[in-house]
Amino acid sequence: MGDDAAKLSNLNLKITEDERWAFKELCVRHRMSQVDGFRLAARLLEQHLETKTNSSESP
Repeated sequence: MGDDAAKLSNLNLKITEDERWAFKELCVRHRMSQVDGFRLAARLLEQHLETKTNSSESP
């Protein structure tokens, strides 16, 4: 494995047990892995923040 982008790493988050189960259940309902759910959430957050930043820069 020479590609650094393909290396896997752990991400530790402190969330409530209810949040954890809600996320797991949401992913199961939509037949996606939790990793795919996290990646989708990260992309959506990035888009949201870029839109928010761009709209605040407009006169």
